[in-house]
Formats: sequence, structure tokens, C-alpha cells
Amino acid sequence: MNGSLLAKVRIWTTASAIFIASISWFAVSPEFGLGVFLTALWAVAGFWTLEKILRQAARPPGTPRNGFAIALWIVAKLAIYGLAVWVLFSRPLPVFSHVVGFSILMVILVILGANARADEIKKPRQPTEQGDDAQV
Repeated sequence: MNGSLLAKVRIWTTASAIFIASISWFAVSPEFGLGVFLTALWAVAGFWTLEKILRQAARPPGTPRNGFAIALWIVAKLAIYGLAVWVLFSRPLPVFSHVVGFSILMVILVILGANARADEIKKPRQPTEQGDDAQV
């Protein structure tokens, strides 16, 4: 996945969370809407830190890795998980609102990923130096 696709996932997840949380605020309860929104933001933050960890750790051969940056991103990711554990045990918001909020990221990721893959399939193949027969 490229960076622009991941950025679109973060943007669309946040926008969808605002929309769904607004509807939930009035249709279910204010606490439920807040839980949906905050959990979706939590999911976006976790997704973003995972992206940063992978971009720091998965470098091309011969490119130096910044171990300190990797460690800091891992600490940030663990802090995000710690926040989730605290929220789930203290239950300040309805539990099902967390399910809905987290699911928003997964749904957006699948939709945008499938759309990006469909666009790749539709593009005409570029001929290679070895010829098209070598692609089989």
C-alpha cells in the first residue's frame, strides 16, 4: 500500500466517524456517539503508528535503520494499546460503541483497498524489456 492510500484511509475513517457518531449521538445516546467517535480516532492513531513503525523498520537493503525512532514508535503504539485497555476496563462509554468505532476503520480500509486494487487491474500492462511472454 502506498502512502496516499493510507492517508485516504485515515481521512475517510475520520470523516465517516464524525458522520456515524453524529447520527449515533441523537439516535442512541450522546455517550454512544462519543464512544464511536473516540474509538474511531483511537483506531486511526493505532493505524498511523503501525504505519510509522513499518516505514522505519522495513528499509531497502543497505539503508540504515534508526533504532531509536523504531523504539519510540513502538512505545507510542504500546501507549495507545494501554489506553484501550484502560477504557475497556473502566467502561466510561458503552462497549458496543467501541465495536462500531473500530469497525469503521476496517470497513474503510477494505473499501479503499479494493478500489485501489480494481484501479490497478484496469490499467493496461506496460511492456517489459524481456517481452510480454516472460510475464507468464
